[in-house]
Amino acid sequence: MSKKLLPLILLFVLLISSFISYKVGQESIKNKDEEIEFLYSLNRSELEKLVLIDGPVYVIGHKAPDSDTVCSAIGYASLLNKMGIEAKPMITAKPNNETMYILEKAGVQVPDELYDAAEKNIMLVDHSEYSQAVDELIDANIVGIIDHHGVGSINTGHQVLYNAKPIGSTATIVWMTYLNYGIEIDYDVAYALLGAILSDTSNLTASTTISADIKAVEELNKIVNIDINSFYSEIHERLLSYDGYTDEEIFFLDYKEYESNGVKYGIGAVNAIDEKSASALANRMKKTMEECFNTREVDLMYASVRADDKKIDYIVPANEYSETVFKSAFPDYDEFDGVAYIFKSSLGRKSKFVPGLNDYLGAKPHE
Repeated sequence: MSKKLLPLILLFVLLISSFISYKVGQESIKNKDEEIEFLYSLNRSELEKLVLIDGPVYVIGHKAPDSDTVCSAIGYASLLNKMGIEAKPMITAKPNNETMYILEKAGVQVPDELYDAAEKNIMLVDHSEYSQAVDELIDANIVGIIDHHGVGSINTGHQVLYNAKPIGSTATIVWMTYLNYGIEIDYDVAYALLGAILSDTSNLTASTTISADIKAVEELNKIVNIDINSFYSEIHERLLSYDGYTDEEIFFLDYKEYESNGVKYGIGAVNAIDEKSASALANRMKKTMEECFNTREVDLMYASVRADDKKIDYIVPANEYSETVFKSAFPDYDEFDGVAYIFKSSLGRKSKFVPGLNDYLGAKPHE
């Protein structure tokens, strides 16, 4: 073989090899795209057999509409509409100042209120307890539950879409659903979901936060493009503000009811700037609970007031029975100031208070 031809032959072989590699790569990309689209279609197929009656799907959170419950309803309703299913986000009461601020920044309207769920298609977000839900839910057509709490009391006689995860925020689950369906999130919805995740995870510092929450904030902010820490400071300032609310409204702004072993109980979560204001609020909530206890069909009632600067919780029982049960369930409190049982390492409602009460009540016989 001529030495002059060898370089040409090598160049030809290189070109052929590069061409083959390119074609193989293109085919690989094509196959990968097809595989991804296949996975999207599998995930979307869970909507195919929703048991629907006439009318839209009302996506609604619990009776104490915080940022996670309201923004998750907005995000999931938007997703359903993108999938060709008519849906409307709804609320059960006036949201708190923090939630109103997030919606204002996102440019999203406050959802309408729904007072009666009977004979309506209902998709629940951020709860699965009848006691926390919109009135007449027992007579509604429940089509699904999106939640990050423990399994509640709600049940149906037909199949439902059920998506529950041990995660920091329901809004993260909504973001993951967009991702799993291959659907783009609109700017305003991304803003609302971002605010909800930051709120429910205390800027990704809460004990319930997982890597999915962190990734959700990162990806949503690629759409919104804001200073996360500044935004959290702004919304948290609103959370600590109760301007325009009576003491009773403050107590019920983030109030939830539960049931364990036939015992019904309610917990109102209240936020304070520091220990001094937490102590003052604890005293005010004590008086408020004494006045409103009989308006609720519960056996036990508590206020959980958090001193935000040190994450110290002041737990206030409404009456003697509530106090007796609490001391038996949580004997390791750090201090009692005559009104509140103080936990310097916190007693988070979601992570410790409710699970602890449920464990105690579930293990004890009750008349």
